[in-house]
Amino acid sequence: MSAPSDGVPYAQPRPVGPVGWVGVVLAVVVLGVAAVLLHDGLVALGALGGDPWVLTAADAVGRVEPTWQVALVGALLALAGLRLVVVALQRRRRPGIPLTAGGGQYLLGQDVARLASGAASQVDGVLDVKSTWGRRAVTVHATTDGGEEVDGRIHVAVVTRLDALTDAPRVVVRTRRSRTDDPAPAGER
Repeated sequence: MSAPSDGVPYAQPRPVGPVGWVGVVLAVVVLGVAAVLLHDGLVALGALGGDPWVLTAADAVGRVEPTWQVALVGALLALAGLRLVVVALQRRRRPGIPLTAGGGQYLLGQDVARLASGAASQVDGVLDVKSTWGRRAVTVHATTDGGEEVDGRIHVAVVTRLDALTDAPRVVVRTRRSRTDDPAPAGER
């Protein structure tokens, strides 16, 4: 048997999703609880001197009875837990768009925005440009000198540059004319 001539395609990069920051927060909480329990365990075994932190904290709080304040804290913790579940299940943003060249080459989202900004900055009349990337579109915000048809030229330049992507996002161009502080023409005062 012979191997396929095209080779094995590379796997598409997988997004982390919004759960990434939740994992960090939960890891810090678990480490904190582990440190407290480790300390209390070593105190109980006699390896460390002092009082257990959990018992000291319980004594400081005093007697806890079922009140509306305890129910409120429980409800807030339940809402926080539900929020974390919603964040964990949210749709993930695709991390990259494959290039038409193939071979497992992908361009990340922020790089798509940089590519769009680079293409727009090469257009005559563009003074400043910033691009943002979303799931379906790249939005180019450009400051121009007010020349004619600069919007169309920016759009064509960005679409042409993004042709290297197999699934190029839609291009949205938003321009504004640059303001000058001096209303008098150059040379007149």
